Amino acid sequence: MASEPEKLAYLEEHVSYEVVMLNYTFMRLLTLRPSTPEEQLDCNAFLESFGVHARNLVDFLSEKSREDGRNASDYVPGFEAPDQARVKKAIFRLEKQILHVTSLRATDQQQKFNVGDARELYAWIVPAILKFQGHLDPSYRARLDTLGRAEALMEIPLPLSSGPD
Repeated sequence: MASEPEKLAYLEEHVSYEVVMLNYTFMRLLTLRPSTPEEQLDCNAFLESFGVHARNLVDFLSEKSREDGRNASDYVPGFEAPDQARVKKAIFRLEKQILHVTSLRATDQQQKFNVGDARELYAWIVPAILKFQGHLDPSYRARLDTLGRAEALMEIPLPLSSGPD
């Protein structure tokens, strides 16, 4: 079991960073309009980075963290993230396309993890993080906000469709 200083440090160092990077990569994905091979590589890099940060936060919020990690219920006993049913397909595509090189990796563009999947995950993560933050003890909440108030970071308009899919 982690000590209080270890829990505070983890929240400040790791969870805050994941939130910041999730937002940054998501905004970049929505604003990129690749017109050259190099710009397409940038788009792919941001999509992959988004996927890593999204999966880390989904795991943190869903009690799927690694044995040596933490999860939301370490800070808010009994914390329950929203039901993942609506993002199950996006998570599956993320796992198979970006996070693991497997024989199940899609080659058909329509089956690959894309910006539409990123939108679905982002729309699931935002309310889950805000719910988590709203239930945090004030001492923990202050640590989560060290890289910028989480509410402000999460108040990003969610376009229904824009950017490359």
